[in-house]
Amino acid sequence: MTDFQIQPGEELDSALRRAGAFLISAGIESAMVDAQLLAAHLVSAELGESVSRGRVQALALSGAQVPPGFAELVSQRAQRVPLQHLTGVAYFRHLELNVGPGVFTPRPETELLVDHALNALERFKAQGVGKPVVVDLCTGSGAIAAALATEFPAATVHAVELSAEAYEWAHLNLEPLGVDLRRGDATVACEDLLGEVDAVATNPPYIPTGAVPKDPEVREHDPQIALYGGSEDGMDIPYKIALRAFELLKPGGYLVMEHAETQRELAAAMFAVVGFEKVESINDLAGKPRHTSGYKPHLIS
Repeated sequence: MTDFQIQPGEELDSALRRAGAFLISAGIESAMVDAQLLAAHLVSAELGESVSRGRVQALALSGAQVPPGFAELVSQRAQRVPLQHLTGVAYFRHLELNVGPGVFTPRPETELLVDHALNALERFKAQGVGKPVVVDLCTGSGAIAAALATEFPAATVHAVELSAEAYEWAHLNLEPLGVDLRRGDATVACEDLLGEVDAVATNPPYIPTGAVPKDPEVREHDPQIALYGGSEDGMDIPYKIALRAFELLKPGGYLVMEHAETQRELAAAMFAVVGFEKVESINDLAGKPRHTSGYKPHLIS
């Protein structure tokens, strides 16, 4: 595919429409939205203030000029460089997270996992737990931990990340929020918190080793350490994470974990083997089984 070019004297409205068509031809479903967000990113840098996609649409209707660098960003997006890598921002719930090469880009389906973790924290609060302790294992960009820290400020939030590159992105996102971010292996992390944690929320790597993600943005740009679950069924690392979560949790503590829609039965069986009770499979907004949750029994034999 040839690079996208701006035509002499072309205004923003025309450039956006052509960029949308150009990105569609590259197989990008959100083509026009992506083109507008790329323009918003450039205009924001020009003006030194945050510019929304809606404002870009208004500027386009007013005959505004194309911001410098637009053609280059559109060309890179057509090569399936993730939009978030080009803008440096991923939107997650109410947050704007710093992201880029070396860190997993948070997905909308993980936002539902945060809802269930928040519901559990509310239940613990109602039971008299004044300052619940929650751990985000395999935090990546810090998305889950950041959402929990900002939406449930009464909680003490810890986060763990193994990758050095991802840790740096998580530090940017979590340090201002006062989250305790730790660099290390989530399967053996937080030795000082054994039996002290109220809830664990995690989106571990779970893709089977023989599977290849269909989207180039994932296949070529998300770090493999954040994707592959270490076994043919993808459940080796999730199993080790569940074991560690069980050790970290208090009796009655809550674990919620993300997984592939094809791993519903595997996840439920894994939770049971580890020792969790009240195991629940949770569908995402598309009706696909995306998360599994359970509680550590109050009485451990």
